[in-house]
Amino acid sequence: MLLNKCSGRVLIFLLLWQNLPSQEIPQEMRPFVQLQRTVNIMMFKNPVFNEENNQLLRTGQLTDQKITQVPMGSGTIISPDGLILTNHHVYKMDRRIRYDNQSRQLQIIEPANRSLIVYGLEDNDPLKSPVMQFTAEPVALDEKHDTALLRIVGDAEGNSIEQISFPFVEIGDPFSLPLNSRLLILGYPSKGGKTITVSDGKFLGYYMNDQYGGLDGFIKTDAAMSSGNSGGSALHQSRLIGVPTAVTLPTLAGSDMGYIHPVTWAVKVLTIAEKKFNLDVPEIPPEWLQKDYNSDETAENIYLSGKLISAHSKEPIPAAVMVTRPDRTFDQISQLHLELQGVVVVFMFQQMYKAGAKVEDIAAYFDIPITAVRQIISRNISKQDLSSDAQQVLEGEFYYQVAQSDEDGFFVLSIPREQQLKFYGFHKGYHALTRSIRSDAGTSQHLGRLCLYRQ
Repeated sequence: MLLNKCSGRVLIFLLLWQNLPSQEIPQEMRPFVQLQRTVNIMMFKNPVFNEENNQLLRTGQLTDQKITQVPMGSGTIISPDGLILTNHHVYKMDRRIRYDNQSRQLQIIEPANRSLIVYGLEDNDPLKSPVMQFTAEPVALDEKHDTALLRIVGDAEGNSIEQISFPFVEIGDPFSLPLNSRLLILGYPSKGGKTITVSDGKFLGYYMNDQYGGLDGFIKTDAAMSSGNSGGSALHQSRLIGVPTAVTLPTLAGSDMGYIHPVTWAVKVLTIAEKKFNLDVPEIPPEWLQKDYNSDETAENIYLSGKLISAHSKEPIPAAVMVTRPDRTFDQISQLHLELQGVVVVFMFQQMYKAGAKVEDIAAYFDIPITAVRQIISRNISKQDLSSDAQQVLEGEFYYQVAQSDEDGFFVLSIPREQQLKFYGFHKGYHALTRSIRSDAGTSQHLGRLCLYRQ
């Protein structure tokens, strides 16, 4: 009798458990990839190195050299034509110099090319190690949002591939998450060995703190994450809602916490992919961006793009572009720009320092010397010394935005949504292009081909 009662309780418990919400592991695991880079490692002896200034004067004699691959992070395929969303810092790799004073040995590591190697689950088995499958090249990079969009363009050897319909993950609204709901994290952390690592955790809210502007708006989670998860996948109800990017510093007291970029931070790179390269990209509805929890510029701004060309040769022009509010003349905006150039960084650093950020943290975040940060925050500049327009800009009001078109003449810049504005295009030897525009209500707006005429 006792056994029957216990068995009944167990049965009831199991039935209740089956009804509890859970995060199912996706049946299709191939969109979750590891990204590696081919690097050139060179060893030198007897280099000339200024340790005081950390400056390499001469490399010395080359003693060894090899080409190898190193893991960079994770990524997610988000379209059938092979677009991969990841972090900018996963793609970006600067030349690395290491000098050993005792052995007088110098090591230089640098990227061998601009491509990344894509490792994936060939037979969709998450318990197996991924294999080298494809090469991917950058489509668009956004350092401000630490976002990168790559596209698969070749096989593992770099040979061009025919059109393939890749399995992909659909994106979801990162600002409709119920507090304490479950998130699923997929990626290739260095602590997890060669196989994909799947962890789940709670949605703990959004990071809102003006002490570190770069973190503002992050999704917080207690899911297990570490180095190598960067650029990977954060899923809610099987949709990609964000990109795992950072974890709390080991020096901070308390439990570890992970930070995830909302997928809406990819609007700029998706705009470039669509408007410049005519690629099919996932749609991010404007209503996602206009929710109260979105603290990013996309809450109020759209991305304006276009292409500047010479009316004479029809060739693209790398020109300067500017969008301004219509109640200021070009000369007024020019004077405002000159005034702000010398004070924006000063006020930003001083505000961060007053909010509690340490000098060392500010230096590390912006990758500048600590002495430079101390000099900047010690400068005595008062807002009362500035013009009223400059004060309003520092308070966040829109007056102007400038950008530079690339070698293809393409530009993209952030402007307020649904406003009457002025657009300017400049290039030496050409007449300035002036146009009145009204910004759209969506996420992006394309002006098409804009002609500049010779003087």
